[in-house]
Amino acid sequence: MRIIWGKSLKLFLSLFVFVVFSQTANASKLPIDVWEFIKEQLPSSTQRFDSVIVVSPDVMYIPLYPAQTNAVSTIKAEYTYPSGKTLKDKPEIVILNNNFVLLKLFKDKNGDYTLTNYEEFPMKVKLGVMPQDMLVPPGLKMPENLKLVLGDLVIPSKEDGNLVYLNKDKSKKTDVLMKNEFLPLAEFKNKKTYITTANSKFMLVYDDNSKAPLYELKLSSLPSKIVASNSTKFALVVYFANKNLEIIDLKNERILTQIPLDDIAKDVDIDVNTNMAYVSSQNANTIYCVDLNSAKLAKAIRLEQSPSRLAVSSDGMSIVFTDGISGELFTLKLGENAQVNPVAKIKNISKILCDNQFIYAISRTENKMYVYDRATLALVDEENLNQKPVDAVMYQNRVYILCAKEGVLDIYDSVEKKITLSQQLDKDGFYSKITVIPDQHNILITGVNSKKFLLFDLEKMNLIKKQPALIDVSNIIIMDKTRIQDL
Repeated sequence: MRIIWGKSLKLFLSLFVFVVFSQTANASKLPIDVWEFIKEQLPSSTQRFDSVIVVSPDVMYIPLYPAQTNAVSTIKAEYTYPSGKTLKDKPEIVILNNNFVLLKLFKDKNGDYTLTNYEEFPMKVKLGVMPQDMLVPPGLKMPENLKLVLGDLVIPSKEDGNLVYLNKDKSKKTDVLMKNEFLPLAEFKNKKTYITTANSKFMLVYDDNSKAPLYELKLSSLPSKIVASNSTKFALVVYFANKNLEIIDLKNERILTQIPLDDIAKDVDIDVNTNMAYVSSQNANTIYCVDLNSAKLAKAIRLEQSPSRLAVSSDGMSIVFTDGISGELFTLKLGENAQVNPVAKIKNISKILCDNQFIYAISRTENKMYVYDRATLALVDEENLNQKPVDAVMYQNRVYILCAKEGVLDIYDSVEKKITLSQQLDKDGFYSKITVIPDQHNILITGVNSKKFLLFDLEKMNLIKKQPALIDVSNIIIMDKTRIQDL
């Protein structure tokens, strides 16, 4: 009799999954009244794209969709385990009066995600089905009596899947750094930080000002560059040896889509005002325009030149790029009739910047910055820099140039047309990247073998922190956490 009942239940669940989830194949979303009840009980919780409720880095709730939903005027909990609790108490099982079930997903003492081992729960739990687009944590420990609620989902091993949850060794002292950890920065509060290293295709995701990454996101290959803005939930990834671009949904923590190119991409930059990303492909003689509002390829601009390094102007009207074969610098005026004009021939350009008035071209081997007028393309200034300038950012009327040989930040005033300050940062390690922290006047300076994060205040014009970090940063994106959720 038990065997017959088991087969019938499996058949019923299969039919249920087919009927219900074929109608919601794109992404699960909790009914509005259910989500409002959860937010009232757990105000700080967020809903992932697959309708999993994230309460904290270590606690989530998986909703079980019922075979039949009861129509009720007010959502409330009719059963909990342990009994007598409310959702505010974060019990292991909650059954709502409309038949929805919430199963607590939490970490055990070994740091592995698991579900309740309680067996005497109502049949409504077994009759529910997990969201069929759910990102199942690799290695999820699930009791036998609950495996029917998986539906067609498969529990991946820890080596599989895009999303990999990381274990924390709680026996270690909190002041001892482990691999990929850094001492928490107060400036990262209410931020999400995404980091890739020089030798891994995994993107590390840090939540708030946490010490260790919450999880890893598996990319297709080794990324060369990633761009994003705080007004879109999508980030664009280009690879060293992959002709595909990849778009990541940062809000829902998944790989959204791939965009095939004619050849490998060389560089990418983003207009943060329009969220249009521009991708150069030297061998394809093309600059691709990717709209990160819609996550689609908008157009491809074919050129006679071989575009390599590039930058979009701050007003979004032009692109400045180098020809990877000739080494010459060009401007590309965007619009219906794309117009290309030569600027100059400069050796080994490591960084290009372009504001409303000037083009700034930095040579890594000549240790110089050349400044050109955008209107006339005439050279208006030439500045000697410290050795090995590798990255730069603009802030107000200044250009901040990171010189890697001795760990120096050269600060150029575009009004006075001169270097006004050369700030010694740190001589230990090779610092190679500057990242502006959203909604702050601080920049983060990182490197591939620096073992530190340097924090520089752009208004006070001085170094304010040197923070130990056991992570070698190749790419880093810092996003405002609240904005991501609101997108």
